[in-house]
Amino acid sequence: MPQGQTQITVNANLNPYAFLITYVHEVAHAAVHQYYRSQWRIGRKRVEAPHGKRWKTTFQQLMQPLLSETVFPVEILQPLTHYIANPAATTYAHPALVVALRQADVAVAAPISVRRIMLKDLPEGKDFQFAKKTFRRGTLRRTRVVCKEMSSGKSYTILAHALVEVDYDE
Repeated sequence: MPQGQTQITVNANLNPYAFLITYVHEVAHAAVHQYYRSQWRIGRKRVEAPHGKRWKTTFQQLMQPLLSETVFPVEILQPLTHYIANPAATTYAHPALVVALRQADVAVAAPISVRRIMLKDLPEGKDFQFAKKTFRRGTLRRTRVVCKEMSSGKSYTILAHALVEVDYDE
């Protein structure tokens, strides 16, 4: 931003626990950026990957004081502690944490004829909506499901823990 200011934005549709984790994730990026900016001033130009070792260490340090039952319920704290031991670019890389965070989600109002479930819980061959498109569920490949987008016929892999919408009559 102008004059070297930093701005952090986070999606407003996250539950409080997912919001906090995401916010600290972004603060870690800002802290690493500040570090490298100071290094550039003294002539060092080396920059590592956005989720590299320096970011992981910074994220772990920032999260450490928050890893308690006064901040997170034990159902989230246990998988979160495991995730923080080696954080990835996204919490979606840790299925147990995704499931725990989803349990804290407030149900979003949807039409009565539609229900939201995890893709992994939908039987193969069933149709569903995701990102305003209709897909047919295919086979599971570790953490992703191969799905066919119905209007184009193209195949995509979608995270098995993604929430999808299914008509009740299916």
